[in-house]
Amino acid sequence: MKSFLNWITAFLLCAGALFPYAALAIVPNDPFLNEQWSLQKIHAPQAWDRTTGSPDVVVAVIDTGVDIYNADLKENIWTNPKEIMGNHLDDDQNGYIDDLHGWNFVNNSNDVRPWGNATDTDAFLHGTLVSSIIGATGNNGIGIAGIAWNVKIMPLVALTAYGTGSTTDVAHAVRYAADNGANIINLSIEGDIRDPELDNAIAYARSMGILTVTVAGNGHVDEKNPDAAAVGNDLDQAPVYPACEAPDGLYGTLTVSATDQEDRKASFANYGSCVDLVAPGVDLFGARPEASGARGETSSTPIYIGGFDGTSVAAPIVSGVAALLKSIHPNWGASELRQRLIASAVPIDQLNAVAFRGKLGAGRVDAANALDDAKFVTSTAEKLSLEATIPGERTRVRWLSDTEILEVSPFGVSDTHGAMTAFSDLDGDGTPEIAAIPASGSVTEMVIYGRDGQERKRISLPYPAADGAVIVGTVDGFVAADPNTGQAWGIDRSFVVHPFLPYGPNYKNGMDLVAIGGEAGFVPRNGGGRLVVSNADGVQLVSAFPFGMTPSGRWSIATAVMNGKTMLIMSGLSGTKMIASDTLGQIGWQDVTFGELEQMAIRSSVGMLGETTSTRAYDVWPH
Repeated sequence: MKSFLNWITAFLLCAGALFPYAALAIVPNDPFLNEQWSLQKIHAPQAWDRTTGSPDVVVAVIDTGVDIYNADLKENIWTNPKEIMGNHLDDDQNGYIDDLHGWNFVNNSNDVRPWGNATDTDAFLHGTLVSSIIGATGNNGIGIAGIAWNVKIMPLVALTAYGTGSTTDVAHAVRYAADNGANIINLSIEGDIRDPELDNAIAYARSMGILTVTVAGNGHVDEKNPDAAAVGNDLDQAPVYPACEAPDGLYGTLTVSATDQEDRKASFANYGSCVDLVAPGVDLFGARPEASGARGETSSTPIYIGGFDGTSVAAPIVSGVAALLKSIHPNWGASELRQRLIASAVPIDQLNAVAFRGKLGAGRVDAANALDDAKFVTSTAEKLSLEATIPGERTRVRWLSDTEILEVSPFGVSDTHGAMTAFSDLDGDGTPEIAAIPASGSVTEMVIYGRDGQERKRISLPYPAADGAVIVGTVDGFVAADPNTGQAWGIDRSFVVHPFLPYGPNYKNGMDLVAIGGEAGFVPRNGGGRLVVSNADGVQLVSAFPFGMTPSGRWSIATAVMNGKTMLIMSGLSGTKMIASDTLGQIGWQDVTFGELEQMAIRSSVGMLGETTSTRAYDVWPH
């Protein structure tokens, strides 16, 4: 039986004190701005001096219905660009008919508005409230300002008007968000039973670079004393999901608990090692729908409400800051967003009771800190390794760091051609892109991903390789080659394909390929033992004859690390020689015995043996 998730009930309290704003370059004219004390606390106005968001950033709100006609939200509601409303067709072939503004997984319909009566339950208005905290339009003279004024909100209904729902519906909503362009998912829900279906959906979103912001949850009021304040629970003793599914961030979740105006843990808020961050979650103010009878119709006048408490209204503050970050770093994914949000948090342990110290994550989110790139310049590059499955296995490419594993299926989930893969920093931001090309069968395309797992480009090759291809990363792009002919292709930073022939137009006997000093090194599979080094544009940089001009036969090339230096190894019928790659083009080739080779970790065009016989390791970062 599937578990059921309960929306975290908000407690209606009296309105809080007003907080004046300091003089800033940007002060929005929204009339209820002073009701939003949380904006000042997280330094959102200072962050707005740099960006107020981007319409290219999509935040999926998986919740109750959202009032998509609210005057403060309607300009920022996501519209499916591939869907034609009202034609009763699945125009984009995503399995959902007329999903112009998202989908209702509870009613299996395209109506994402609230359903019910606003007087029945606070959950009725929850999706609208959360959406407005993230992305109400700022500086429009109406209502409030969201954290990100120009973000797009993708409404996905997975909870009823009473705040309950199945993990199956939530999992389907997560997958919809991932498949339809969301960058961030706000998941203000909790349950006490872990469901692998939801785990897998969040991991799937993570593999596409999507950050999922979820909640630590609220403690419960004593049923025998309903007037008593709720008390938070220690998640290390009583975990909730999906918040506690992966404390190390492996699944790309970011768990948020709640604080008050003094940066103290809110009385109701849960705490523990599952918590990554905290955010204001007491006496929050936002938009709500207006109900008319049993159906949640809306009027042209937006309604606002205050006094909301809960980690479920703290999480959208973090989602909003993540949307600002994504706006100025469009190539960042879950890893980069998560790391920056945590690194830029304001420590609050010293303001809290001893029992909560070390259990409130990195601290309270701060928008201005998060957007201040100058504070986070580091000379330490992230270490990554890259591997792929061999032909005959289901094709998977994965890159691994100390804290996570990303996995993609570049040619479809059922493909079994295997892959060759490599790193290169195409955009020069210090973070690598990943290219994959089929290792067997007819090769007509390669796929390039960002570090976050998002597909950046699918490139068609002008001439197909008949039986697999090999690939390396260079300083200015990628170079792929057909190992059975003399054809190679360079892919530059603008994704332009440069076909070239390393050994001239008449050579058709195949080549081996390996990365050498940030460029592409070729040796002929049948020829004079000549080594050619080219860049991604096909420009020949080095031509070497370590065995002289006359030797022929089949040649191979590989690299290995020896005494801290990368050694280039060339082998054929005439023997095996090696040279330090940084002295290539100079005298210095030395003979190598097979015994010496057996002691080296050799990396060739077909990679190194991975953790299992079904995978090969291909590249490491930094180069």
